[in-house]
Amino acid sequence: MRVAVSTVVAAVTLVTVDPPRPEPHLRWPFAMLAGAAAGTALFAAVVRGVRPIRCAPTPPATLAFLALLALNEEVIWRRLVLGEALRGGEIAAVAASTLAFSSMHRVRRATHLLTGLVFGCTYVFTGSVAASVVAHWTYNALVAAVLPRARAPAEAAA
Repeated sequence: MRVAVSTVVAAVTLVTVDPPRPEPHLRWPFAMLAGAAAGTALFAAVVRGVRPIRCAPTPPATLAFLALLALNEEVIWRRLVLGEALRGGEIAAVAASTLAFSSMHRVRRATHLLTGLVFGCTYVFTGSVAASVVAHWTYNALVAAVLPRARAPAEAAA
């Protein structure tokens, strides 16, 4: 149910709301690479010292679901919340969207402070919400591949 609601909110946001956006700093192919690098570095930082449970291929349906989750959250938290907060400056915008993003997650809020910070900085640095979507999806896909127990709550939300 939450995924359906976030999908509707993200779709309505894309169609009806045009918040301020950060200045584009990278052309889109480089922004996508920066997003993938940010997601990979974030994953490495978060799981540092954690013994992987397994490393196995993630089913395509799970990867698609994770892409939908990443898209929804980035449209809501970066494009909308961070975008509207840009009126107060980039640092304030990243801080506000990061705190809101973390507070909306029921578990591992400290981890979500870090992930929200990285995704927000990726958006501001590249000027592309697609780059923050790629960062978010890359991080989630790596978590799903290496720590399959972390995948269960996302699948249960569907």
